[in-house]
Amino acid sequence: MGYLVQAVAYLSGVLLIGGGLYLVLRGSFPGWWQKRLTWPLVRVTPTVAHLQGWAAVGVGASILAIVFTSVAPEGVSGLLVLLAMVAYLVGLLLFLFSTWLSRRPAS
Repeated sequence: MGYLVQAVAYLSGVLLIGGGLYLVLRGSFPGWWQKRLTWPLVRVTPTVAHLQGWAAVGVGASILAIVFTSVAPEGVSGLLVLLAMVAYLVGLLLFLFSTWLSRRPAS
């Protein structure tokens, strides 16, 4: 069961990084996404999409760092956990900031 959880975590981290890079490079969400998939966002500008993409990359990198702690040596595992915590925090802050930007009144 442990390998299955690791595989699911690895896959979700890779998909988050891929989706995040898509948003960073494209600067907009796909047209086929329904409004409920971009729920916290009100006005999606290219800046908001880029920040959302970087947030996804950060959270995906955090997940991958945690997955790799199981196969890394002990000293490296500690650094990976620290990297995962920092990447997650950066991703969370970017997500919150971009959500705030999308809800800010237009000037």
